[in-house]
Amino acid sequence: MTAAQPSSFGPQLRALREAAGFSQEELAERAHISSHAVSALERGTRTRPYPHTVRALADALSITEDQRATLIASIPIRRRPTQGSSDQAQVGRGWSLPKPATPLIGRDHDIARIATLLREPDRRLVTLTGTGGVGKTRLSLALADAVAPAFSDGVCLVELAPLLNADAVLPAIVDALDAGAADDRDPLSSIVETLADRQVLILLDNVEHVLDAAPKIARLIDAAPGLTVLATSRAPLRIRSETEVLVEPLALPPDTSSRSVVHASPAVQLFLDRTRTASPGWGATDEEVEAVAGICVRLAGIPLALELTGARARLLDPTTLLARLDQASLDGARDLPERQRTMSAALDWSYGLLRPDEQALLRLLSVFAGGFRLDDLEAIAGRCDLVRPSEVLRLLESLAEQSLVVRASTSGAPLRHRLLEPVAQYARRKLIDAGEWDVAAGAHADYFLALAEEAEPQYQRAEQVTWLTRIDADHANLSAAIERSLAAKQFDQAARFAWSLWLYWWLRGHLVHGRRVAETVLATEVSAVLRARAELAAATMAFAMDDIEASRAWWVAAVEHSTASDDVLSQANSVAGVGLADLAAGDLAAAEEQFQAALPLAEAAGARGEWTAALSQIWLGTVRLLTGDPDRAVEHIERGLASAQRRGDRLSWYIALYNLAQVEMTRGRADLARGHLTDGMRLSLETGDLANLAYLLDALAVLEAAEDLHARVPLLIGAAQAIRETTGVQGYGYYRPDPEAAAKAVDEARRRLGADRYDDALDVGRALQPDEAVRLALGERSGGA
Repeated sequence: MTAAQPSSFGPQLRALREAAGFSQEELAERAHISSHAVSALERGTRTRPYPHTVRALADALSITEDQRATLIASIPIRRRPTQGSSDQAQVGRGWSLPKPATPLIGRDHDIARIATLLREPDRRLVTLTGTGGVGKTRLSLALADAVAPAFSDGVCLVELAPLLNADAVLPAIVDALDAGAADDRDPLSSIVETLADRQVLILLDNVEHVLDAAPKIARLIDAAPGLTVLATSRAPLRIRSETEVLVEPLALPPDTSSRSVVHASPAVQLFLDRTRTASPGWGATDEEVEAVAGICVRLAGIPLALELTGARARLLDPTTLLARLDQASLDGARDLPERQRTMSAALDWSYGLLRPDEQALLRLLSVFAGGFRLDDLEAIAGRCDLVRPSEVLRLLESLAEQSLVVRASTSGAPLRHRLLEPVAQYARRKLIDAGEWDVAAGAHADYFLALAEEAEPQYQRAEQVTWLTRIDADHANLSAAIERSLAAKQFDQAARFAWSLWLYWWLRGHLVHGRRVAETVLATEVSAVLRARAELAAATMAFAMDDIEASRAWWVAAVEHSTASDDVLSQANSVAGVGLADLAAGDLAAAEEQFQAALPLAEAAGARGEWTAALSQIWLGTVRLLTGDPDRAVEHIERGLASAQRRGDRLSWYIALYNLAQVEMTRGRADLARGHLTDGMRLSLETGDLANLAYLLDALAVLEAAEDLHARVPLLIGAAQAIRETTGVQGYGYYRPDPEAAAKAVDEARRRLGADRYDDALDVGRALQPDEAVRLALGERSGGA
């Protein structure tokens, strides 16, 4: 490039386009992309185009290879966000990666080498393979952090260890991406729609037990051109697009007699880092150097083995520890690699040093997924009688001291612990070999079902945020318990889970997962009571996915089964549900009839029916508003609002506020409408109901346009768009915004601001996090364009 040539991508693209004699629209048509995309790239509001976009532009411009190379080289490296002091590193909208508490030692070369592969546009699947305990997961997290700037739409971690079969892999990806489908499509379609042309890295951790999913992963990679997958597995996926990278153990000292050489070894550095945490100054003398090196050699430089063995520094000096290693069997199956036999020996040795009661607790811990709290563990121990609850704390402390149990809590959260995954897999084998799996897994499922059932009514009361946070922490345990129930054909138990969790799934966007569970149950024989409740769960998931036809069918079936079983609470909910389906379909007369019919049923259900009664009143208000009777609409909505406020139910509260805002907008009372919307935004943020927040932002944009505050319209619209893309939830059918008013607000703002200024502001809005969008909504307003 000469000094006269433009150095950044946007000016270069504009210069090449003008030299070719194309307008932005003509270039967009030739490259098969939108004219807005060309405009945004030239203006610099989008600075990191996808590789396929660059190729399409270069082909459309018919530029030389030198010009193509110069254009590609001008794409800037995106600056990494500043890391704060939290225990999680933010890497994408709504996604985060765990931030390990200990430093990664001896992997700088691996990170540099593999990161280069991941940044190559045509390298779509990189699989880290190697023996258990070699550090694949830990390395993958460091790699994801290192290459995050190259993936402008984020990095998403999908933990596959809790899954039981390959069919659950794509639903797990849907769940991790919050890719709730907008209609009743398969998980692959949901993921592809969510990713669209976004540039995303997905980290699939622990694929080895679900390798049959490899063809589905291959189809996903083919269908999502901006997607790159980084996988960890003990075996390759063996698909054509795969690049396999063997993760070797840490390098050992070539000379065990030289202190400087020994201490330069990554394996020794890791080992001493861990031993000195347990015993400062351990292994520091010249006499101990050879023993330290010998231990690392015997453990083959495998990080987990070094970690586990390092815990023994509390009890043994290096020479004695090396001698005790000699007493432990290092031989496994002869057809396994040496490193795998050594890993097994390290785990066997650590397990063999435990007392029987410590071994029993370690085995029991393997039933958990995603960690546990002390009181959870004590309760499950009491249910299965494998360990005395009174001994749990003492035994847990002992296991933690030996690095078999690690802390899993994030800052400010209640203290939780977990097993490292290789240890968990080892302990699970021991649990099965001891004939204890059924009783332990049964106790785990019973306990977490009881927790889910305790939480279920609280979602409708003042403590709903506390309980949502509590269930968030154990979502992995609840999912594991449900999968085990389904696998064991305990469909009554799975139906109870679905009934207890459907509102949690709704609020957290776990729609695909919830619908799959409920519909799996409904394909079996369960009692009429449980069938009605599972039908209610399936209906609400389908409704939130904007599948109105399916939701109505499930609600109608629930009316039949709840009536037959005299379950008046389910009957009230299902009758109101049919009304929702009618409302979403535009049949206002039928909707009104159903909501009116639900009211006496909800009253007959007592305190548990208050939630349904409140929402039925609010939805009757929606019907009145749509039929042109705002005064009666307010009467109904305020009855529901009073009930919600009395119970501290934020969900019903902000649904009422949205509808009151719509009434006040029709009356021309902008200040009252704005107050309702902003109050609803605060409440939505408290519960984490982001899909609801998007509706409130859209409504505020319409209001701002009506007050000639056009500069705020694209900011609010962009924030709402980004939230919907993040959650995957496109429709709440009980809201009936005026599409003509929304379109008018957008058109007028674009006309007043000009297309470029509008698009720039839209991009700014799309980059806002939900809390930032709310602060924008609550902030000072200046005059219009």
